[in-house]
Amino acid sequence: MSAPTTTFYEAYPLQDLRPADYNPRHLSDDAFARLQESIGKHGIVKPVILNADGTLVAGHQRTKAMKALGITHTPAVMLGTKVRLTDEIQFNLLHNRVETEASIVYAQPGPIGEWSWIPWQSIDVVNSRNKPFQQAISYMTGGHGAWGSVVIDDQGQIALNAEYAVVAAKNHFDVLAWTCPSSEAATLVADLTGEYGVYDWTGLDDQAPVYNQHIVQPKRLRKYTSLRKQGKLAYKSEVWEKLALPRLREQPDLRVVDFGAGHGDYAKKLRPEGYLIDDYEPYRTTPGKYAVDIKGVVGMVRTVEKRLAAHGLYNMVVLDSVINATTSLDYQHWVLTTVNALCAADGTVCIGTRNLLAEQAFENSQHSTSRESTRLSFLDAENVDMRFMQGKWMRIRYHTPESLQELLEAYFGEVKVAGRSNATLRALCKKPLRLSDHDYEKALNEEFNMPYPNEFRHGRHKQLVEILVKLIKEREIPSA
Repeated sequence: MSAPTTTFYEAYPLQDLRPADYNPRHLSDDAFARLQESIGKHGIVKPVILNADGTLVAGHQRTKAMKALGITHTPAVMLGTKVRLTDEIQFNLLHNRVETEASIVYAQPGPIGEWSWIPWQSIDVVNSRNKPFQQAISYMTGGHGAWGSVVIDDQGQIALNAEYAVVAAKNHFDVLAWTCPSSEAATLVADLTGEYGVYDWTGLDDQAPVYNQHIVQPKRLRKYTSLRKQGKLAYKSEVWEKLALPRLREQPDLRVVDFGAGHGDYAKKLRPEGYLIDDYEPYRTTPGKYAVDIKGVVGMVRTVEKRLAAHGLYNMVVLDSVINATTSLDYQHWVLTTVNALCAADGTVCIGTRNLLAEQAFENSQHSTSRESTRLSFLDAENVDMRFMQGKWMRIRYHTPESLQELLEAYFGEVKVAGRSNATLRALCKKPLRLSDHDYEKALNEEFNMPYPNEFRHGRHKQLVEILVKLIKEREIPSA
């Protein structure tokens, strides 16, 4: 079955465009002025994308800039069929961030300053990079037709959207191209790929409920298929390996809880060795499936409850790759409040989360031909990146060493942050601060009774919360 046919309009009336209900990118006054300057200098070298009903899918800010400049018509690609909201947003994201020159691609240029179609047979892929971008483009072109375009210089090198051309050559469809003089190509690319605004994900709240996050559970201690015969492990946790395990080897009688443990790999590995480790993951999935194992979750709640009743608060709490998956600032607060609650007065909390500095360095390298991208990133004002994975929207939250330090000092009297140059920021926290009774009760009731599809909650958490609240009130924090 072939993809729907798209239609290219070289001059579509701006007055006929209908903005989409949701546009995730917002421009500052300065960014909007730079966008107008770029359009005035280069013209419209990137068509807007329209849904089949004429709704503007991608190109909202350029449309506003064109209207401000008195431009009345725009190049536009209209999709062949009406697409759903999720795909509308995917088009918007890809349209905004697919401009990379990491791949090296040549083709037959058209007349300078004009639109033309490049036959896929003429595309010469010298070096193919940014595979994840290509996979995303392939998915969208396969389902909705050839919606993208490229900028090519008069010497035949594709200067902008090279990955789109790679996909076209592989999947055998022609490419819409704007040809510019090679002397202007570098400036054009620099102007078009500058920073133009920030993302706002509030419009996706209904599309990304908290339970969707179960798909991003970390795979710790898993083996790549190709490495199994060699007995090599992959996906090791820096938090466990560099913070938790060294302390546990020195004091094997420490009682530990891995909070937000994903599949619980470290707990499963270490318990048979005699270590006292419990784990809790509210979105633990049934093996081999994406369905949440509610019975297993309740079992973990009961285990933590019994351990607290018998032995008191934990000597060590591990919180690895959890706060980076929180869907809101409220959930970030509830997670850290719960971890504070679980920690004994003289206990230790080992935390790991995504490093914004490493992510930004990685993002900056995407325009380099020496580096292959592994992800798409669209950070909002709170350093949250929204991704579409396995048919669901995911939120990934990032911190800098400074923001993580400031955040954790609201929950612990002693905080040491490490891993500034690593993908994972690590923090060792001690001396849990006394928070308000209201914060504890709200956080514990949320974290041990998380929401599931159809507004279901298991409700088996109340005794655990009562025990934990009592232990918190009895906890005496040692003085400095």
